[in-house]
Amino acid sequence: MAALPPLASKALDKCSTQWLKALLRELLPQVIDLPDTPAGHRLAQQWDTSIKERMAARGLRTPTQQKNPITDVRRVLKAINPNHPALDDVGFNSEEWTDINMPSEEAVAHRSAKPLKAPDEIARRASVLLESDSWSEIAAGLAVATGRRVAEVIQTAEFEKASKWSVWFSGAVKRRGEPVPLRFELPTLVEASTVVSATKTLRQILDTEGMSNREINRAYSNAIAQACDRTFADVVPTREGKDNLYTHLFRSVYSTIATFWYCPSEVPELEFRATVQGHYKILEEGQTEPRRSLAASRHYFDYEIADKVIAKHKGQRKGVRLGEPGVEVISAFRVPIEIETDIEPQEKPAMGRISVTEADKQRVLDIQEEMNISTQHATMQMLLDAADTAISLANVLECQPVEVAEQVEGLFQQLEKEKRQGLELQAKLSEAEQMLEAVGNNSGTNKVIEQSLRMAHEFNDHLKQENGRLRGELTAAAQEVESLRSQLARFEASQQQLQQLQQLVSYGGISLPGAVAQQPGRAGRPSVSSDPVEYETRQVERNYAPQPVARAQSAPKEESYSDQADREVANLIREIMQYNDQQARDDSERWLINQSTLKQLTTRNQAIIKRVLEGEMAAELDEHHNKYGLHGRMANRGKDINLLKSALGLQLEQSLMSRPTLQTKS
Repeated sequence: MAALPPLASKALDKCSTQWLKALLRELLPQVIDLPDTPAGHRLAQQWDTSIKERMAARGLRTPTQQKNPITDVRRVLKAINPNHPALDDVGFNSEEWTDINMPSEEAVAHRSAKPLKAPDEIARRASVLLESDSWSEIAAGLAVATGRRVAEVIQTAEFEKASKWSVWFSGAVKRRGEPVPLRFELPTLVEASTVVSATKTLRQILDTEGMSNREINRAYSNAIAQACDRTFADVVPTREGKDNLYTHLFRSVYSTIATFWYCPSEVPELEFRATVQGHYKILEEGQTEPRRSLAASRHYFDYEIADKVIAKHKGQRKGVRLGEPGVEVISAFRVPIEIETDIEPQEKPAMGRISVTEADKQRVLDIQEEMNISTQHATMQMLLDAADTAISLANVLECQPVEVAEQVEGLFQQLEKEKRQGLELQAKLSEAEQMLEAVGNNSGTNKVIEQSLRMAHEFNDHLKQENGRLRGELTAAAQEVESLRSQLARFEASQQQLQQLQQLVSYGGISLPGAVAQQPGRAGRPSVSSDPVEYETRQVERNYAPQPVARAQSAPKEESYSDQADREVANLIREIMQYNDQQARDDSERWLINQSTLKQLTTRNQAIIKRVLEGEMAAELDEHHNKYGLHGRMANRGKDINLLKSALGLQLEQSLMSRPTLQTKS
């Protein structure tokens, strides 16, 4: 088996399972240096077929079963080269992605959607809850009236009245990584003014400052779920396999009623649901993140309007309230009105997208290392200081910052010219003095000559003093020029990197040595998704179009022991999640993933397990547990850990056997 280059070996860390890593170690050499030619693409297609056949041999025969491993394969290829030619051929086409991630109406029907027989009564009860003095009842009412999550209605949501029955919403908790916060209009099941007022009341009752979304869910979701049970148990059927209502389920209740009331007849139901729930990119081909969001929200389609209710509206299934006074189509589907005007619109300057290559990132790291900067904050401060220096110089020189180099060079040339003129003047004075001395020696002394010599000496002394003064000024000017050149060199090295580093900090594209990465939801860098698979998949699909080829990079640095231990525990967690998703038949076989469960499956100590659970995996685990209602210590009671070990099989065994005590070079 041919040895992989260091960059390819490092890229294999993108695999979440050991068997796939072993498979790619065998097959990857066939396409590492694949040419971007018709013949190269034919080879890539054959390679894709071979990969999927090997997956089928392991029992992963359908696209749905192969989705996660294929996603890992594409992540590995992208880690080797963001524009690898094989990315055009390895994976699934748009129709296959649609089948995998977008449930059709037939799929929804297959889930035995529960009928809502009293949508008006559900909305009326939600309105009553919003007038309550109990924070849990207010939050439950907001969840039904707006379809927003617990953490949003309690802490992050901002509602602004748009019309009598709609609000402008911002503060979505699952839109991290966006440079501009998402803000969109959503319809409400009660009057918008009531939603805005109830939200203000809830904020006054609860102080959640400094709490994370996970902490909010743990502290408040149970009480809100109980309020939902008390209020809606007789009008909202429970989900199959569950004996109670829970707040996340009301996103489906909300979207079902909102579609029935407000969806225009010409708008597809799936598109309307996606819009009012904030999935604006859900139908754009090639966008992985929205598809994953919809696939993770299959329970949003657990309900439908009962046939008897539809019959009362003469068979109308969408937009039954759009003709009522004060009810308007939300802006996303409103037909714009064109008004003729003689005023020509002013052109807005186009804002170019900052492109950051791997070479640019390395230059930033080199600057930090060269200047011995230990923290991200200090690096930013240095770059900002350099920019301020350039701006100050530009103000002094009365030019633009980009013209500072030209102006300083001109100043230096002027000083050099004055220095040469001073030296030439000194030479002429010395020559005149010699001529006067020669005249005195040849013609004797007389009063005229003596007076002339005296005057010449006085003038010469004056010129020497002036020359000394000029020398001092030239020396000072030369020092200032050297200082300006030094500052200019720093500015030129960091001027282009300033905006790029700010973009990197904002997008999470780079983690500087010694710096503490900011967490999602904080100011500065919007972090990448807590789910590495989701983030990488999103990046692959978003960058599906050809991009400029980044410069070749040196081999990545060795992975630390701590990072390796974290990654192995994270891989084990993903294997258990994959088991819950694909192999477990019902909730009695699904496992709550906590420290107790992982401690029985790995030899890693509890501190490492806790760090991974509460780190970047936390949000993904919460979503996974919410998906199946896995909460509390009772979730794993009566389950045999040996059955889980047996189900994981070779994946777990290889994961445990491959854990070295020290990081070795590739």
